[in-house]
Amino acid sequence: MDHRRRRFLRWVGGGLLVMLLVFFRSAVKGHRLYLKQQQKPLRLPLDLSEGLSFHGKVIVVRDGDEYHVFSARCAHLGCIVDRTDKDTLVCPCHGSRYSLNGRLLQGPATHDLVPLRFRIDSKENSLVIEQPA
Repeated sequence: MDHRRRRFLRWVGGGLLVMLLVFFRSAVKGHRLYLKQQQKPLRLPLDLSEGLSFHGKVIVVRDGDEYHVFSARCAHLGCIVDRTDKDTLVCPCHGSRYSLNGRLLQGPATHDLVPLRFRIDSKENSLVIEQPA
């Protein structure tokens, strides 16, 4: 009798654990989706000055009618790259250096800055940028 009771309790406990894991996983997915929906794109005027400009978590390089947009988060530990030294972008935290097109020149970061999706809204005369998380 004691053996059957233990088996039953293990079965019930395992079932509860599986239900808890499924609930936790769906709650995390739902929260991520909610945060993504809440994040509004960044809108900048198309008449940005030529060259480089910083906009919080976003860096924009304008070359005539061409735009290059990438995340300002350093690929090392996520600090915001917000300054230049000569013709390089410099992370203020640990000194990683990037070219003006986001390519890694010197570590400790191990990869380039992340390019961001953007579109030109000709109706509103703006650059619409999907912001990084």
